[in-house]
Amino acid sequence: MNEVSLKPVIDELETLFSKFNKAFFEGKLEKPVITVSPDHTRGTYGWCTGWKAWQDGTKEGGYYEINLCAEYLNRPFEETCGTLLHEMVHLQNLQDKVQDTSRSGSYHNRKFKETAEAHGLTVEKGEKYGWHKTTLNPQAEAFVKSLGKSGFCLVRPRTNPLKGSRKGGGSSSRKYVCPCCGTIIRATKEVHVLCGECEVAFEEQE
Repeated sequence: MNEVSLKPVIDELETLFSKFNKAFFEGKLEKPVITVSPDHTRGTYGWCTGWKAWQDGTKEGGYYEINLCAEYLNRPFEETCGTLLHEMVHLQNLQDKVQDTSRSGSYHNRKFKETAEAHGLTVEKGEKYGWHKTTLNPQAEAFVKSLGKSGFCLVRPRTNPLKGSRKGGGSSSRKYVCPCCGTIIRATKEVHVLCGECEVAFEEQE
């Protein structure tokens, strides 16, 4: 029986982080906790937390988190590497205390663009989220290809729950919960709201 585990994926992402750190950041990035989890924002390939989300009792202040979203792991390897490098740029700016986003982390400003272009990425401006569209520059692409990797096969396909009549008939209120901190909000219609503290989308619950 074949055993399926995320461990080889996490191990490879941690190895890639170390190699990119040395190649593009002079080894100056502090190591984050690297995770793979579902996309709660409906379209984000990954994120870097704006706070030190992980604690282990040994390092004062804790560790940042870089997450790659599970639904997009099987993209072409160069694109996955581009996402990891994108989040490493955010980590660089966090260490340097440079604010490179606004609007709860969704809008990427020129400071992000400048840091990204200095660390292996080509940046284009999108209509809604600023300078967020990044790809590997020629030098970074050549470096990634030199690794001889073919990418990841494991992926968590996106599921769309069926929309039907809501239970009960006394109230049309919808309940939304932040998957990270548990904050609850209610709305009378479908909404798409980011938690300002955790920078992730609230999820609707029955």
